[in-house]
Amino acid sequence: MSFRQTENRAMRRAPRIAAFVLGCLLLSACGFHLRGNYHPPAFLHEVTLRTPANSRDLNTELQLALARNNIVPEGGEVLLEVVRENLTRQTSTVDSSAKAAEYTLTYTVDFRVSDTQGLATGITQSLILRRSYQYSTTNIVGKSTEEDTLVHELRIDAAQQIVRQLAAMKEPPRPAPAANQSAMPVPAPAATPAAEKAATTP
Repeated sequence: MSFRQTENRAMRRAPRIAAFVLGCLLLSACGFHLRGNYHPPAFLHEVTLRTPANSRDLNTELQLALARNNIVPEGGEVLLEVVRENLTRQTSTVDSSAKAAEYTLTYTVDFRVSDTQGLATGITQSLILRRSYQYSTTNIVGKSTEEDTLVHELRIDAAQQIVRQLAAMKEPPRPAPAANQSAMPVPAPAATPAAEKAATTP
C-alpha cells in the first residue's frame, strides 16, 4: 500500500474518530455511566468482604462485582457480610402424567453492612431471586447443565444487586447511641411560693 493510499484512508477515518471522541465527552458531561459501574464514596474504596465457608462461588462473584465498581474487596473498615445463602428447587407445573414439567429455583441471600470493629451492626437484608426452567426426563443431562447455568446467573445477579445497594450508601455505618446517652435528664419542678412558705413555716 502506497503512502498516499494510507494517508487517504487515515483522512476518511478521522471524522469517525472525532465523532466517537465527541460522543464519549458528551456522555461523560451528562453523567452517563455504563450499567453496573458506579463511583462509590471515599469510605467505600476498600471494604472487608465476609461470606460463609460454603459460599465460595458467591464470594467470587461479589469480589468481581466490587472490583468492577472500583471497590477493593479487602482491608476496609466497612464490613459487607453475607449471613446466609440458600437455594431451593420446587415443582411449579406438572404434565399429564403428574410428573414435574417445570421447576422454579428460589435463591435467597441474607446480608448486612456494618463495621469491622463490631460497633455498628446493620440491619440484615434479604435478597430473593427466582428462575424457572422446563424439565424433561428425556434430556436429564441437558437440563442439569441448564440448572447449573441458571444458578450461576442467580449468583451474578445477586452480587450485582448487593454491590449496587452498597455503592448507594451516603455515609459509613455508625454505632447506635448508648442507652444512657439517649435518655434526657428530667429537670426538677420549680418550687412555688406556697411550697417555699410551707417549707419555712415551723
